[in-house]
Amino acid sequence: MGKMRRESRELVNLDTTALVAIVSGISNGGVGKLMATPEAETRARFKCNYKFVMDQAQPELQFPILIDLGKAVEGKQCIICETVNLEFKEIVSMCGGAEENIRARHLLKQLTTVPDSPSTRMMDLPTTRKLAMKTKIVFGTGDYWRAPTLTANMGFVRAVSQYGLPLLTIEHRPRALIESCNSASSEHETI
Repeated sequence: MGKMRRESRELVNLDTTALVAIVSGISNGGVGKLMATPEAETRARFKCNYKFVMDQAQPELQFPILIDLGKAVEGKQCIICETVNLEFKEIVSMCGGAEENIRARHLLKQLTTVPDSPSTRMMDLPTTRKLAMKTKIVFGTGDYWRAPTLTANMGFVRAVSQYGLPLLTIEHRPRALIESCNSASSEHETI
C-alpha cells in the first residue's frame, strides 16, 4: 500500500469501542444463546457487568449493529492509531473468547494502523479525568487526519464540546466481549 496523504481519500478513524463492537459475540450471532441461558447462570458469568451486557442483547435482535457499522464505513478507508491497536489487542487477549480473538486478528488485517499523531488543537485541551491523555491521542489522531472517529465514547465527545471544540464523530451503540466466560476450562488465544 502506498503512502497515505491527508485527505487523499475518505477516512474513518476507529476507536477501541468500535473494534470491540465489531468482534463482539453479541454482534456476531451470540445473542440467541445468551438470551436462552438461565438468568442465574448469566448473572454468575457476568457479575457486575450483567446489566451492561443484557442491555445490549435485546436491541441487537432488533437492530444488528454490524449493519449500522458497515454503513458508517462503507467505501471508506478505516484507520486506527497505534494506541488503539495496542489497547484493542490487550483487551481482546484478556477478555475475549476464542472466536472473538479470531475475528480480532482478521479485523486488524483489514485496517490501516497509523502512528499516534494527535492534532495540536486536541493536545492543547487540558488533560482531566474526562479528557484522558490516551483518549485525546485517539480522537486527536482522527482530527489530524480529518477523519470522523467511530465511537461509543460520547462522554469524551461531550467533554470536548464544553471547550467549544467541534469533533467529527460517528456514534455507535456499545458492545461487550462475551465469549471469555463460556467455560472455565476454555483456553484463550491471543492476537
